[in-house]
Amino acid sequence: MKDLFGWAGKILKVDLTEGKTVILQTADYIDRFLGGIGIGEKIYWDESLPDAEAFHPDNPLIFITGPLAATPAPSASRVVVCGKSPCIYPETFVHTSLGGFFAAVLKKAGYDGIVIKGKANKPVYINIENDKVEIRDASHLWGLTTSEVRNIIQEELGGNPRLLSIGPGGEHGTRIGTIISDITGSASMGFGSVMGSKNLKAIAVRGSGIIPVADRERIELIRRKFKAMTGEGYYHLFGTPMTFPGSGVEFVKKYHCHGCPQGCWRSIFRSPSGEEGVRECVASGFYNMFDMKLHGHLTEASFQATTLANEYSLCAMDLVSLLIWINICFEQGILSEEDTGLPLSEIGSIEFLETVINKICFREGFGAVLAEGTIRASKICGKKSREITSSSLTQAGRSGMPYGPKIFISSSLIYATEPRPFIAELHEVYEPLIKWAMWYISKGEESYVSTDVLRKIGEKFWGGEKAVDFSTYEGKALAAVKIQNRQLAKESLILCDFAWPVFDDASTEDHVGDPTLESQLLSAVTGREIDERGLEHIGERIFTLNRAILLREGRKGREDDYLPEFHFIEREEPVVDNFPELNPELFLPGEGDKVISRKGKAMDREKFEQLKDEYYQLRGWDVPTGLLKKDTLKILDLDYVIEPLKGKVI
Repeated sequence: MKDLFGWAGKILKVDLTEGKTVILQTADYIDRFLGGIGIGEKIYWDESLPDAEAFHPDNPLIFITGPLAATPAPSASRVVVCGKSPCIYPETFVHTSLGGFFAAVLKKAGYDGIVIKGKANKPVYINIENDKVEIRDASHLWGLTTSEVRNIIQEELGGNPRLLSIGPGGEHGTRIGTIISDITGSASMGFGSVMGSKNLKAIAVRGSGIIPVADRERIELIRRKFKAMTGEGYYHLFGTPMTFPGSGVEFVKKYHCHGCPQGCWRSIFRSPSGEEGVRECVASGFYNMFDMKLHGHLTEASFQATTLANEYSLCAMDLVSLLIWINICFEQGILSEEDTGLPLSEIGSIEFLETVINKICFREGFGAVLAEGTIRASKICGKKSREITSSSLTQAGRSGMPYGPKIFISSSLIYATEPRPFIAELHEVYEPLIKWAMWYISKGEESYVSTDVLRKIGEKFWGGEKAVDFSTYEGKALAAVKIQNRQLAKESLILCDFAWPVFDDASTEDHVGDPTLESQLLSAVTGREIDERGLEHIGERIFTLNRAILLREGRKGREDDYLPEFHFIEREEPVVDNFPELNPELFLPGEGDKVISRKGKAMDREKFEQLKDEYYQLRGWDVPTGLLKKDTLKILDLDYVIEPLKGKVI
């Protein structure tokens, strides 16, 4: 495919049951779906068994990069992982993504993605080196931790293969097993356990190819503009990424993903005992609150906790949810040390976490209950324990508070309409607003994103100034639609949501960012001209196909597009992200130059239902039911979903 710029041109499909591989042509998908989650959704629609459970051998596990990976495009080395999640309640299709180096090397090996089906009759790993693909015996790797697997495979293959692997947490049917990329980075949603259910221990990739691009000079101009606009990056507002103050853990250096000129908090740290490791985002400090509670200050246990989770390949987000729940149950007398066989009074020690992780991984004793994830575990343990989760989790079992609707009204529709972890959409709401909060609190000293700048960002990115007036529900439905469409398009390119979109501009007097950069970059890389509206249209198609998949798997439409009851109760919520940490009064812009506080506020039930009406109208869905409409599906070139969805299309 000599004229295919940006894409490698092939998707590797592996049937582990038969031990065979075939090649899918990327060109069959790119016009309508680009890459990433777009292609992932289309393959899932074609290949999945809607009524089968997540661990069914014939349900596909899909890894897809995008047209920008392994090119000079900045902050584009990511891979989407999608399939039916055993973690979500009830099981359904979701996607997540991971960064690092795997996406770029997979592209250099000649593949835009990998589709895994079937189940091997013994543990195996897949070795990819350019055109050579092997399914190798992994019996000697089964039961080992991710670093042990990495060391052995590197010795067996030589060189520096990039690896996706699982530890014991993915091998025994837990619902919270994660996939670890090299020494850091993970794909959550239980996909590590899906790998384990297929007897797949790892995927190793080496590639020496070069991905051709259409206009290298144009890409370089966009790179320079991106770097000038982002300046020191979003993270300079919060200083050095010191996640473990007072523990003796030291920052060593930044550890950027492939091709990222900006960098985030992803860094190498060193503990007092000399252990080094990469830490980033929530996973780096998931045990902090328990460590602090037990010891009165942070210790090395918080650092070691992330190492344990990565080694055993258990999702840190799911672990923290489980630990919060079990700790509250213990404090309220709902669960005891005798009930669980766990030293619950020692939560916060590394010894406690080692015990819990081992019991979860091997489904021993009460660990078999915890291996089901928080919402299922609470149902098993009874009404009182379920009441605890219903006060903080979404209906799908995910945390219902980060960047939540009680603070950011536009987030309400994102929470209500998607069961997956939609952190990219929430970041889009949050990042301009945290910069505004820093401007307001510091009186302009620590940020240039003033109320005037934020209004212009709202106009340019979210459909109008009302999107950033948090005294009203007006403008929030359009903002949610534009955010979801943009993010699904972005996750098809696939770009990092810490770097993209570029909402504000450090290099200009008006400081307003540019929502056309992504379409400019895609055009320069692929030679296929597309504008902002064209890219948004693709995002709309991808989001609508996602809705079709969810409906096919049992979602009921409007009936299931709801918020948990606690969103409608006026109360102060615990601090679960750094917006209330940095802005405890929850100041937000209101009408005109007014500033309001959302502290202790709740969603208005009637206005939320009206918001849903407006949202469905904007999407071209049926307003009374929230189901898809035939005319909309035809406009989006998705008419092939109409017949399989009979009864769920109006």
